[in-house]
Amino acid sequence: MFDLIIRNGLVVDGTGAPAFRGDVAVQDGRIAAVAPRIEGTGREEIDAHGKCVAPGFIDVHTHSDRRIFDDALTGWNHLEAGTTTELVGQCGSQAVPWYEGLTCNTYGMAEEEYRAVCRDFHSYMAYAETRSLGANIAVLAGQGNIRGRVMGLGAGLPDERKTAEMRDIMTEAMEAGCLGFSTGLVYTPSVFAGPDEIAEIARAAHEKGGVYTSHIRGEGNALLESMEEALEVGRKTGIPVNISHIKVIGRHNEGKSKQAVALIEKARAAGLRVTADLYPFTGGSAPLASQLPPKYLTDGIAKSVQKLADPALRAQVLWSIMNEPQEFESNIYSAGFDGCLLCACSKTPQYVGKTLGEIGREEGRDPFDVCCDILMRNNGVAQGIYLSQNESDMLYFLRQPWVMSGSDWSDESGPVDCERVAGSHPRGVATMTRRLELVREHGIEGLESAVYRLTGLPADVYDLPQIGRLQPGKKADITVFEWEKVRAHADFIHPYRRNEGIDTVIVGGGVAVRDGRFTGLRCGKVLKKGQ
Repeated sequence: MFDLIIRNGLVVDGTGAPAFRGDVAVQDGRIAAVAPRIEGTGREEIDAHGKCVAPGFIDVHTHSDRRIFDDALTGWNHLEAGTTTELVGQCGSQAVPWYEGLTCNTYGMAEEEYRAVCRDFHSYMAYAETRSLGANIAVLAGQGNIRGRVMGLGAGLPDERKTAEMRDIMTEAMEAGCLGFSTGLVYTPSVFAGPDEIAEIARAAHEKGGVYTSHIRGEGNALLESMEEALEVGRKTGIPVNISHIKVIGRHNEGKSKQAVALIEKARAAGLRVTADLYPFTGGSAPLASQLPPKYLTDGIAKSVQKLADPALRAQVLWSIMNEPQEFESNIYSAGFDGCLLCACSKTPQYVGKTLGEIGREEGRDPFDVCCDILMRNNGVAQGIYLSQNESDMLYFLRQPWVMSGSDWSDESGPVDCERVAGSHPRGVATMTRRLELVREHGIEGLESAVYRLTGLPADVYDLPQIGRLQPGKKADITVFEWEKVRAHADFIHPYRRNEGIDTVIVGGGVAVRDGRFTGLRCGKVLKKGQ
């Protein structure tokens, strides 16, 4: 007797091969059999008639690396979208290694214990393996943390000794099971690293089979130059390159996606392994403080924003935002104050769901003064949504066969009122469903290809052999969904509205989502490179 049999579904195995009607059996957390008809019975049987049975979706870009410290972060939002594995440690920033000035929430853990866990990647991974996880996690090392540990928060070039120290940390991260490393080249302290410094870390990662995934330096005016910088790291070192949340920022830059794709296709034709990930929404999200030029944040976020009490400094920062986009391209510059929507600021909740421009008009104040005051009152901890992207560029990127899916969001705790106004970004609950909906409605690709790019492709790119395909011996991570009915209902105003069409999600053989809702079961594991 099997633990579980999913019967009568349209099996889409994650390889891109034609789908077929069949059954999938699970035993001891692994896929035991996949066939047109499986004899015998299961302790539980699920009838998937009229539905697709696919490998669990892989979200290649989340920020859930700190969820291991908080039992409340169930990750229901990712699970209910069909995601069974999250790749954490993105945009150069994460919990480990800890360094002086790192802004973090210890979730009630004693600071001494927190620092001990985040001392290095081996201790972080060991602790993560003891924790209860909804979806699986696999970890990238954040270059910002590596630099912060060695160089601190400020600018400056590392000497040979410090460069060697950063390489050693990267090597240790790979030996602990990391998939590679990430950069966030608009965030402090990642932003202060030059191409040579990044290449040295990349060499250490590549020696152990890692991937370089980059939040590049500019996604608007400087998009092409910034992409070229990332590709050059790949050329110099041989490391595979992934462009994080690929996009075009700024209405005036609409159409640049074609040039960006041509750049990547040229690199791929020359033998460089290049991919990208994308969230299917035209508004991005990032901390509000990160929209200030990094040169004003070198004392750490909390201390730096308090200096904004000085009107002269405010004027200087605003001038820099509006007149020095070649140095740092802020979303305040690209989206305008009416395109900067507050989605989280706990000390000033009255502003959630409003734009900086809207608040300024309501209160008769300059919108940048509003921005500065919100940052000061919230000690720098506030999140914005920036409505600065172009749908035509997003859809063009989505058509490329090497573009995977990443939500660029974190695990949520629960439960949450699905009609709640603001407080999050729709990509937090609806990245996978919105993507499937778009590729279907726009005729971008068929079912098998759509599933492959959510499963088999990222498993191959990041060397995660246990997942991504419905094959005997693989981890029993499975998503059952209705291809013609999958829809996302979340939007920027109601970011928690639930998805339609995701029926059942199985992680490690356990049913984590039933009838579209999280069951509370946590069977996720820490997945390591090549294992």
